[in-house]
Amino acid sequence: MDHVVLDRCVLCTRPRCDVHDPRWTAFGTRSVRCPTCARDAVETQQHARRRIPLVRHQMAELGIRLRVPVMVTITDPDAMAGPLARADGVVFGLTHQRITVGGPTDVVGIQVAAGLTPTHFGATLAHELGHAWLAEQGATGLAPAVEEGMCQLFAGAWLKRQNTSLARALRAGLPNHPVPEYGLGYRAARSAVRRYGIGPVLTHVRDRGRLPAIG
Repeated sequence: MDHVVLDRCVLCTRPRCDVHDPRWTAFGTRSVRCPTCARDAVETQQHARRRIPLVRHQMAELGIRLRVPVMVTITDPDAMAGPLARADGVVFGLTHQRITVGGPTDVVGIQVAAGLTPTHFGATLAHELGHAWLAEQGATGLAPAVEEGMCQLFAGAWLKRQNTSLARALRAGLPNHPVPEYGLGYRAARSAVRRYGIGPVLTHVRDRGRLPAIG
C-alpha cells in the first residue's frame, strides 16, 4: 500500500506519512522533525553550553582557533534568516560581523537554530566558527561561494572526526547541497585542497581573496 508523503524531516529528510503521529515535532513554524532527530536535540542555551567547548576544542585541533572567543546563542528557527537560506527558508546558523571601513572586521556573535541534533549542531557551529576564523585572519570580502565553500570544508573536517552514521551521511551530502554557494563552493574548495593542501589554500584565500587555480 502506497503512503502519501505529507512532508519530510527538516534535518534528515525522513518522510512523514501520518499527520497525526505525535512523535513528530515542530522545527519553528515552517518545518517538522522526525522522532529520531528530535531526541537529544540541542534546544536551549544550557544544552548548547554542554557541547560548545568540545566543538571549539576539536576545531582548534584542526587549526581553526579563535584569538577572541565569540558568543554562541541558540535562536528560534523562525528568527533565523539570511541571503543564502535553503528553498524552504530554513537557516541553521549565522555569523554576525561588524565591518569598519579601512579597519578590521569584528565578529560580534554566532547564532545557531534551536532544535538541531547534536551532530547538526556541531557541524553548524564548525561552519560558523570558520566564518569567524576567516574574519580574524583578514580574509574578508570573499565571494560567497569561496567563503561558504571553505566553511563547509571546515564542517566536513569536523564531521569526519565524529565517526557516526549521521555524521557520515551529512558529510557525504555536502557536495550536493541545494544552495550553490554551499554545494559548488564546497566542491571547489575540496578540489583545491586535494591539489595544494589545506595550508597553501588558506594562505591563498587570505592573501588573494580567492581559491588557487586548478589547471
